[in-house]
Amino acid sequence: MRMHILISSYSEAYDIWYITDYFLKKNWKSGVTITLGANGIDRREFVPKTWNYINRGEDISFSKSLISYLDSIDEEYFILMLDDFMILEEVDTDKIKKAYKFIKSNNGVYLRLVPNPKGELKIDEDFSRIDVKSYVPYVTSLQMAIWKKDFLMQLLSYDFSPWEFEIKAGKTKESLSNSDKFYVANYNFINYTHFVEKGKFYPFLKEILKKEKLPLDSKRAFLSEAELAKIKDSYLKKSLRKLIPSRYMNLIRRMLGKELL
Repeated sequence: MRMHILISSYSEAYDIWYITDYFLKKNWKSGVTITLGANGIDRREFVPKTWNYINRGEDISFSKSLISYLDSIDEEYFILMLDDFMILEEVDTDKIKKAYKFIKSNNGVYLRLVPNPKGELKIDEDFSRIDVKSYVPYVTSLQMAIWKKDFLMQLLSYDFSPWEFEIKAGKTKESLSNSDKFYVANYNFINYTHFVEKGKFYPFLKEILKKEKLPLDSKRAFLSEAELAKIKDSYLKKSLRKLIPSRYMNLIRRMLGKELL
């Protein structure tokens, strides 16, 4: 079984593609086809040789660009990955195959490969269902996931930004009418981290690249101590929110007059 990863990007992220590629090659050694979607200026000289490259011209918006990339995906199901995801450990492809088998056999539309956030309705030791009808936060999180292509295209028709997509796409009529088809792994089926935040590198990248003897071929800045402190504070708030059952989270936010997650 050969799997297909679509990396959603844009032309100005060309300086990080080689990093993402290095860790993909190191830790996902076979059985996968990789396609890079990157609208904007043609940057084919920076595209890793083993990747398929899609550039449809102007990068109008996240949703419109992603729809244009999906035209080149022939499979009914595929893995969507963001361009700054670094695979940290060797991928157990048997786990990924199990996830594919599960979502296909249940006619699922989405299966998140990491429990971030976790599912509410446990099915077995491996998978849970997301409680879409309870309006839990981040139903359509852009963490690494297997998507049903046709369904994702329906959600992208709303032309959400990435942030809007994560908090709003799971509350659309399309998602609510497929509420029993959203799934999530109960543990990490793949181990990765993202290494860019708001256009800047996380400082931990320096040590990782040094250890791998991989040069940093980019002029983008690193996050400052002040910026890291804000991110840490945000993570702390998220950790505290996790103490509240997810099905009550947006109910409480609505009572407080805050935007739903």
